[in-house]
Amino acid sequence: MTPSTIVTKPSRRLVAALGVVAATCTFLVTAGGTAGAASSTTQDSVVARDSFAGSTRTVGEAEIGGRWAVQAPAGGSITTGGNQLGVSTVPRGGSFAAGLPSVAAADVTVKHGLRLPSITSAKLGLYETTEMRRQADGDRYQATLTVGAGGALSLSADRAVDGQSTQLAKVALPLKATSNGWLTVETKVSGTSPVTVQARVYPAGTTAPGWQVSATDSSAAAVKKAGSVGLNGFLSSSGTPTGLGLNSFQAVATTLAAPTPVASASPRPVQPTPAPAATTNPAPAPVASPSPSAPTSTPGGLPTLQRVVTNGFVHPGILNGTTNLEASRAAVLAGKSPQKPAFDKMKSSRFANLSWTPHPVEYVGCGSYNVVDEGCTAETDDAQAAYTQALLWYYTGDQRYADKAKQILNAYSGTLKDHKFDTKVYKNGLLQAGWAGQTFTKAAELIRYSGAGWSASDVARFETMLKTAFLPRVINGWTWTSANWQLTMAEATMNIGVFTNDRATWDNGVGDWRNHVKGSFYLASDGSKPNFPANTIMKDSNYLEYWSSPKQFVNGLAAETCRDASHTAMGLAAALDGAETARIQGLDLYGEQRTRLVAAMEYNLRFVNNPSASGWVCAKPLNLGGTGYKLTFALGYNNYAVRGGMSLPETQKFLGTVSPTGSGIFMNWETLTHSAG
Repeated sequence: MTPSTIVTKPSRRLVAALGVVAATCTFLVTAGGTAGAASSTTQDSVVARDSFAGSTRTVGEAEIGGRWAVQAPAGGSITTGGNQLGVSTVPRGGSFAAGLPSVAAADVTVKHGLRLPSITSAKLGLYETTEMRRQADGDRYQATLTVGAGGALSLSADRAVDGQSTQLAKVALPLKATSNGWLTVETKVSGTSPVTVQARVYPAGTTAPGWQVSATDSSAAAVKKAGSVGLNGFLSSSGTPTGLGLNSFQAVATTLAAPTPVASASPRPVQPTPAPAATTNPAPAPVASPSPSAPTSTPGGLPTLQRVVTNGFVHPGILNGTTNLEASRAAVLAGKSPQKPAFDKMKSSRFANLSWTPHPVEYVGCGSYNVVDEGCTAETDDAQAAYTQALLWYYTGDQRYADKAKQILNAYSGTLKDHKFDTKVYKNGLLQAGWAGQTFTKAAELIRYSGAGWSASDVARFETMLKTAFLPRVINGWTWTSANWQLTMAEATMNIGVFTNDRATWDNGVGDWRNHVKGSFYLASDGSKPNFPANTIMKDSNYLEYWSSPKQFVNGLAAETCRDASHTAMGLAAALDGAETARIQGLDLYGEQRTRLVAAMEYNLRFVNNPSASGWVCAKPLNLGGTGYKLTFALGYNNYAVRGGMSLPETQKFLGTVSPTGSGIFMNWETLTHSAG
């Protein structure tokens, strides 16, 4: 079967440090090294095991394999006891995970049992994945069991690298899941040239059949090193919420034993060659962030991305990762559309001027709509110039662009102390810190991890600036602000967390993202009124004013739809940017809010495409609010339509009129960087 690259539907890189996901199942893992010569034998060793015995309690240490790392579904829990690992109800679009990150195995067989409480004719849409050879950056092999309506089952073998899952083989199974019936799921990975991935599913207590799905991987992307094991799961946005259970988790590693001496044709006895060491080395430890000195490039003169993992954070990993950048650059070099026209547009923009001079000030002060402008416009433009020059360095290999980007970044880190904010004069201070924080971090991340020669001392000074002049202004949002403010500050917080490798900052930003995406874009499932974001002033007495008094709430309505299209677009752009960064970091925020974000894109662009379209619920006609709405949506379309295969007709129609997108505020060159899947 020809491999096909698909979007990983379950949250398969849910938490980079997590390693794996759990459901109620029996789990067995057998791991080991590469197959040896004919004269060698193998031996198995249990590297992980847990029967989940005892009373119900929080998840802790496995019997063998160290401490479990778990992530429960939103609003739910994962508990152990009663001979199972129980996962509470997984909501639509929700996910869960449980794994043993301290386990390291190369050749490994993983066996577990899965039970679902209720199987009906309704669509279930559950994806349950077993992970093997998971690396610190999330690369791995996996087998995914899909449970559909009536318990219909299919099974696939996949390779996941850089956040994308490549399906190696898939089969429909002849059996079905039944209510409260245990299934045994067994998976295996072995070898290096090629790697073989196998899986089978059968009713618990019956004889195991032959491998139902089997695939080999000889590609350059093959994952050959020992890694951790585990499970994760995801429920589709149109699925039926369900709980599930796991039990008898076990992992067995297969390693080479000493080879049996072989008789020699020579009169002299031949001493057997010592066997290779068992492949029980720990999974690759996170690599410290590099302190680049001399520029690095490919043999063709183009920069090489320095892919590293520090404290669980993948780098480069702020909006852009290795996969999208390499695919985009390849498309530009091949002259493909839309990337090549998008690149030409960027290269001819004012932000690409090699004579650009930054104008930092110590204290940026911004009034509403920059009526008071103390370094506001300059900072926004300088941040865009830094990001543009960083991209040009990556796409062309011209060191002058890298040097210009560094000049801008260093000018600000050596000058800027804070952003002024009050509720009378400097009303836009928090928003300004968010805008510049979103964009400066994108530029700095690319320069830092592309061998541009940015010194360690300059990087450290830039980090200090982020922590002192930006983070205090954006972390936790603000009680009075509108949707685009809140999501901008959430994204800036997430970006700063990644750049500084600060887990607490990252988690704070992700929490704000979740809080405000749910509170900024309406779904009928929210009830008769929208969600009120936590820690804001919104309440029953003022939420209609906050939403500009729509006549009714409909799927996809945004908090700023009735204000104007450009502010709505800014809120969506920040939400989608944050989800893209999270995807690189192994967290599927796209999946968590797939229904909500797609509905918001499609509903709002319906009226941008045709102001007379039916379904408008605002008291006044559509106000475009300038041209900011033209700068985004390519990134969201790329994820949901190009990667995910979803139909987004209004978004597709809109992008056909504005592509290639340009740069403004924090919405920068999306067609160029995010059109290749």
